[in-house]
Amino acid sequence: MIRVAAVDDHPFFLEGISAYFARQSPDIHLVATAKDVNALLHGEGGVDGAGAGPGVAPVSVVLLDLRLNDGSDIADNVRRLRATGARVLVFTGEHRPALVRRALDAGALGLVLKEDPQDRLAEAIRTVETGEIFVSSRLANLIVTDPRGRVRLSARQLQVLELIARGLPYEDIALILHIGEETVHTHRKRAVKAYGDGLDGGTGELIYRAVADGHIDIGPDLPQQAGP
Repeated sequence: MIRVAAVDDHPFFLEGISAYFARQSPDIHLVATAKDVNALLHGEGGVDGAGAGPGVAPVSVVLLDLRLNDGSDIADNVRRLRATGARVLVFTGEHRPALVRRALDAGALGLVLKEDPQDRLAEAIRTVETGEIFVSSRLANLIVTDPRGRVRLSARQLQVLELIARGLPYEDIALILHIGEETVHTHRKRAVKAYGDGLDGGTGELIYRAVADGHIDIGPDLPQQAGP
């Protein structure tokens, strides 16, 4: 029996997956679900941590959605789950390569897209439970291997790009981040350089790519003022 937990804030979707396992994959048992990693690790998802209570077999594989509404960091979520001894399998409808790459670089062992057939998820769970890597489909493989996912932007560059994307003038960005206006320009230029020859240097294209690739999201609220 492979004991599986899932971190996903769409419980009705997970109910269908659990029912499929019961009918078609009796060797896989979805023993716990939680809306975020904190809830799973604190036992709110039905287990004491991603392991289990005393005398109960630990969870072998955790399915992790990348679209959570708690503001958590993807790489940190993967590392925390791996620290319990569980394998992490990304199970998501997210197609943006930078987000997927962040999870894989943190130690997730594979990617299954929610639109893939359910038997592919079962196959993936069996594979990653052994420590092997699994990618569910041609589309999933394109996402995993997309070179845009390997673009590396610093935390400060991401802050600057997010504020530019919200339409703030450079002077205001400098005040919010407690840096000089020229430093804001420097971070923008370095972000352009990180994309290599893929950009012509225009700020509009840079912001479009950063959003489309998953490096930044444009939320409703401005960040708190940040130190250097």
